Amino acid sequence: MSRFLRSLLLLTLAALAAACGKADGPGGQPALYRVDPPGASADSAPAGWLFGTIHALPPESQWRRPAIDDALRDSGVLMVEVADLDPAAVRETFARLSIDPDLPPLDQRISPEYRDELDELLDETGVNAQQFRTVESWAAAITLSALVQAQSGMDSQAGVDRSLIAEYAPRPVKGLETVQQQFAIFDRLDEDAQQDLLESMLSDKDSDPREMTDAWLAGDTQALAGLMDMGLGDSDADRSLRQALLTDRNRRWVDPIVTAMEQGQQPFVAVGAGHIGGSDGLIALLEARGWTVTPVR
Repeated sequence: MSRFLRSLLLLTLAALAAACGKADGPGGQPALYRVDPPGASADSAPAGWLFGTIHALPPESQWRRPAIDDALRDSGVLMVEVADLDPAAVRETFARLSIDPDLPPLDQRISPEYRDELDELLDETGVNAQQFRTVESWAAAITLSALVQAQSGMDSQAGVDRSLIAEYAPRPVKGLETVQQQFAIFDRLDEDAQQDLLESMLSDKDSDPREMTDAWLAGDTQALAGLMDMGLGDSDADRSLRQALLTDRNRRWVDPIVTAMEQGQQPFVAVGAGHIGGSDGLIALLEARGWTVTPVR
């Protein structure tokens, strides 16, 4: 599940990047899709667009391309995971949901074989274990993973969501969910699932998150979906986490997206790239309802 945890920070949950953390540089071709209703003619305007974002990037990344600029210009509303990514408000929500004064020490919440890795990681990140004394295990895992990510050169301030929201104003920006809803997914996990999340991060803390950014910049949506799947096993905890973080959220989102398109709003839907591809992704859900989803070159 460790690869899945890294994916959460980069590809699925905008609020996590905001809680933890356009420059010149190599260009990319991140995937953009147009959505058309059944029977639409080839020269008709799109009903909307799907764009899978990434919530943190190396600061030098250059992800804009003309097709994205054209779609943003022609769209009538920007639909994102969370419309308000004010860091102070996000951190307040994160702290409020993650604190439990009755927890045992962090090293007592993991199996003995992971305690050396925990000590090593705390040393590397310059964090004292006492700082996590009252922090729930899910929040400790996310915080430590974000610190490792930052040390690898990933910057949440360079995330795509922030850039799109900032420049779209004063046109309407609509959130598909709230920060509270995103963090509540983790807060509802039982202690076994939280332990699994923390241990998975410790078991693979040295892996390179740039394999995901490389796939995103290349526009390889299916590869990103595959990276998400590779991080999940077949345990009940893994299946429950995928259901809560991907499948259920995608099913909730598809209704307001379809409604916006049917009303002629031409939404530019920009959500974490982990939500776009795969059998339970937004492309598959829209196609199952008869919409046509086509890559924009």
